[in-house]
Amino acid sequence: MMWLLFFVRRYSAKLLYELEFHANGAAEEMSKRYVEILGDALKIEPSPANYLADIDDGFYVYSYLRSWAFEAQLRDHLRTRFGTDWFASREAGSLLQELWAEGQRPTADELLEEVTGAKLEMEAVADRVRESLA
Repeated sequence: MMWLLFFVRRYSAKLLYELEFHANGAAEEMSKRYVEILGDALKIEPSPANYLADIDDGFYVYSYLRSWAFEAQLRDHLRTRFGTDWFASREAGSLLQELWAEGQRPTADELLEEVTGAKLEMEAVADRVRESLA
């Protein structure tokens, strides 16, 4: 699951870069910061030529981080409620079908609170990475 660590580090760095990029106002100066921020997070140097192409519209990168937090917290809840083989449980399957039947109407925050009573926490992503590396 090294891919998860890589993507969490990359997307966290991208979020920091995008926040700084939009606050800076001097786009031409940001290629150096792009290399610094992503290079520090990934321990490999990205091409400075990608400093504009790697920006997503509307901080979309944050949606990825939030979705990973939702997944980690929901997975933990399912494991606690239905056991480590929750994915083979009919009851867990029924719960998931019920949730997905809602479509995109409820937000991840609303779904998580409804099912687990918890708020979305980014620390869950770090916990998931640690678990995958153990």
